[in-house]
Order: sequence, then structure tokens, then C-alpha cells
Amino acid sequence: MTVQLPHNLYNEIIAHAREGKPEEICGIIRGRGLNAYELIRGQNVAEDRVNNYEVDVQTLLMQFKFEEENDEMMGIYHSHPISVAYPSATDAWNAHYPESIYFICSLEYDDAPVIRAFRMVPHYIEVDVPTLNAALAFYETRPGLFAYYQSDDATIPPILSELATLVQPPFYIVYHTNGASEIDARVVSLTEYSINTP
Repeated sequence: MTVQLPHNLYNEIIAHAREGKPEEICGIIRGRGLNAYELIRGQNVAEDRVNNYEVDVQTLLMQFKFEEENDEMMGIYHSHPISVAYPSATDAWNAHYPESIYFICSLEYDDAPVIRAFRMVPHYIEVDVPTLNAALAFYETRPGLFAYYQSDDATIPPILSELATLVQPPFYIVYHTNGASEIDARVVSLTEYSINTP
């Protein structure tokens, strides 16, 4: 599975990421299927733009214009100014567009930027959060947001054996709690795509 990301768009993502550092930047990509045509810079409207991103609504609404012209929002991009180009638990929690490819640009090393592409699909499977919490090493990735990561090269804990038949690793189990008894949980699978830059 290979994404076609023209060289000029690849370079534009890196340029945008460098301009925005130390904050995360974001935007969307117009295209069709796995073919990217045009990059639209967005505004990061997250509260904590150094550690998170949220694409502004006006930019996201452009997807309807794309659809009217028989294109689509094939991609969403953002940067990781000081960390690797791999989806964080927060990225997984915020992955609301399973049909889009998520491009992550890492500037961990300024002179060697890296862009990787992923599809992140949320699965709203009922999970017993208290039981999982007692058995697995969850961590608090943001205030009130907790996560567990299951890599594809690690042994599946027995408590996850049934879940792993439904969702293939790698995946995150993420849940949010407001401090009361209300818990919002989901499993988010990650699939990496190679990138071709014609």
C-alpha cells in the first residue's frame, strides 16, 4: 500500500513544520484514494499547540468542496517538532477520519526531517476499562486521557487475546475520563503506508 505524495507537497509539509516549530502545525490534503493533489495549510487551534494539534473548522469544511468536484480529503497532516513520526496516543484519540491518511512530519532531527503515513481507524468495541487497567500498563498521555499501546512485535497479553482477534496490532486502547464514573473508550488500529514522491 503506497501513497503518492508529489515531491512539492512533501517539501511543503516539511517547510510548514519548520516554520511552526516549536508548535505543531497541521493541514489537509486534497486528492483521490491514495493520490495526493493539493496541500491546504490549516490553523492549529488546540489549546496546547506545542504538544497537540486540532485543525481549524474552516479548513476541515473544505472537504465538502472537494467532494463537489469529485475529489476528497485524502489526507490530514501534522508535525511532531521533537518526537518521532509515529502516531501518539493523543493522535489516535483524535483520529476522527478513518478514510483519510494521516501524515506525520518529525523534526526530531532538524537536518533530517521524516514524513510517515498512517491510516488510523477507531473501533468502538466495548472494553472493560477497570479490568484492563488493573492488568496492563496504561499511562496518562493528557490530563484525563489514558492509553495502552500494543505493538505488532510484542507478545499479546492473555487479557487481550480475544480483542486481538478483532483488531490486529499495532493498536492503542485509549479512554477518557472526566474524573467521575463516565468513561469514553475506544481501540484505534494503525496501518502504515509507504510514501512515493513522484
